[in-house]
Amino acid sequence: MEKEIDFNVPIRIDKEGNWYYGSLPIIHPKIFRFLNEHLEPDSKGGYQIRLEKETYPVIVEDTPFVVRVIEKIEAPREYIKIKLNDDTEEILDIDTLWIGKNNIPYCWVKNKRFPARFTRKAYYELAKYINERQGRYFVFLGNKRYYLKDKDPFLLTKNK
Repeated sequence: MEKEIDFNVPIRIDKEGNWYYGSLPIIHPKIFRFLNEHLEPDSKGGYQIRLEKETYPVIVEDTPFVVRVIEKIEAPREYIKIKLNDDTEEILDIDTLWIGKNNIPYCWVKNKRFPARFTRKAYYELAKYINERQGRYFVFLGNKRYYLKDKDPFLLTKNK
């Protein structure tokens, strides 16, 4: 006998990118992937799962996605590849990189649909490429300096 999901039980994502159904971790790979694929921003600044015409709220502790690994690629052009908590990989849009509270780096992912927080491990990997000049911090990539911002640059330009 199959049980249906009771959406009165909260679904949440903790600050490390782990999903929970109530207090139970969601660890089944297919369910985890399904939920990530159906996650979307809602009209109130939060997040929801959309299944056809139905939507279910998702409580997000910090960001729905977490950068777990970074890798600098040198050739044929220089860029930084990131791996997210949903096991997808993409090129870091370095123009969306900012330093949030407690000096935690964030960026936008999934075609700028979602913010992502860097784990401590990913932050330490990123720190290898951060330079300082005259009190300003930047990443030098592809013969260009990308200065780290202290506010989310994407939201600032998106809301203009």
